[in-house]
Amino acid sequence: MMRRFVFLLLVGALVLSGWVALAQPPLREQLVYSLTSFNGSTYSKSFAPQSEDTIYLIANTNNIVVPRKTVVYYWPITRRYMAGFSTLNEAVPGKLEILQGGKVIATLEEQKYVLYYPEGYFSEKTIMYLNEEADAAHEKYKKAMDEFNQKLKEYYEAMQKYREELNKFFEEVRRRREAGETGPLNIPVPKEPSPPDFVDFYVSEPATGFVVNLPPGHYEIRVRLDDGTILEGSEKKLVVFTSRRKGGIGYEIIPGNRWTRRENCDDPSWIIHGVGKNELYFNPFTQEEYNELYHNKLQDPQNIGRIERWKWVHVDPVKDAMLLFGRGKEVLKAVTRAPYFVKQIPGPELGYEIVDYDEDLKKRGYKPTFESYKVVLGPELPKVDYTIQVVAGEDQMPLPKSERTIRLLRKEHGMYLYFLALIPLIVGAGIVVSRRARVEA
Repeated sequence: MMRRFVFLLLVGALVLSGWVALAQPPLREQLVYSLTSFNGSTYSKSFAPQSEDTIYLIANTNNIVVPRKTVVYYWPITRRYMAGFSTLNEAVPGKLEILQGGKVIATLEEQKYVLYYPEGYFSEKTIMYLNEEADAAHEKYKKAMDEFNQKLKEYYEAMQKYREELNKFFEEVRRRREAGETGPLNIPVPKEPSPPDFVDFYVSEPATGFVVNLPPGHYEIRVRLDDGTILEGSEKKLVVFTSRRKGGIGYEIIPGNRWTRRENCDDPSWIIHGVGKNELYFNPFTQEEYNELYHNKLQDPQNIGRIERWKWVHVDPVKDAMLLFGRGKEVLKAVTRAPYFVKQIPGPELGYEIVDYDEDLKKRGYKPTFESYKVVLGPELPKVDYTIQVVAGEDQMPLPKSERTIRLLRKEHGMYLYFLALIPLIVGAGIVVSRRARVEA
């Protein structure tokens, strides 16, 4: 009887869990704000649902704010509201009003805009063009794509012709060898055509939205409909902020043994630790310091942050410079920026290796995976602190706050770390034993 009860209980739990898993979250139609916000270096897209009453933007830059009607649901796994723009993405008529201190200071109408990526879609910098400039930029991209597609068509035709000539070449070689001809045949080898270079920049499709560009301050926004009424649910607070500090150099570090997990070293007081033999790829950036809460909310209104904390944001990559790897005041190596290619290793290891991007890879149509300043650390280096520093310009002057310390750690002394970690436990156990002994006495 007991076994049957337990069996039925388990079946019920499985059915209930399956029903919960298959249950669809409730969809609610909402007025949200679709945001294209400048984050200090490039533009990021997000949306502000009804649960967020404040939108955050960087001062004195063009940002796009678009009210839309869509369906929103709560996804408990990530504890976030999600928007179903593919299901419903309805434009809202009217104008956007900006208020400060209860007074309307601006009434905006929608403008056309595009995002221009000068080094392709994954550019580190993005530029926004408005109205006529937006049309010109998109027309330039469209023309470049049309030319590329025409060259690609000609390339495919040339490849087809090349394969036919190659087959004729091998057939002629076979025929003359079978006929007994020896020595060089002097048959011209067909030349393989090269594929055209892809368009090296990208321009997004033209879209419309309200362009918000304000000085630092606290504002409110709302949508006024054509009949003069305020659209319900469109009122939100708007915080426009700027950076606290500018200047200095921050680093993005790509470890050679796990290149997909990049680390940042933004503060000059931070120390870079290296263990064993490794290759570190440094990407220096100019940077600005923003409030953590404001900047996190800027990139995603549902994000979290701490109002009392500040964070460095990489702004512009430093490319035309040189990285000095040294010890004390001695320069051990001057490193220039170079392209690298991540090559997958065939076989069950599923590993990779980072190799120099050379002419052979270029001829085979491969693009560099990344560009960086490479520093090789090895166990042969003496156990002292090393430094890196970026110099630039004709006089090769050090860039401000670009110096960092690299400290090498030795694996052979790692066992002592376990002993140090046990010291608090040993001391705590001693205190407990001592107190019990005194109580019993």
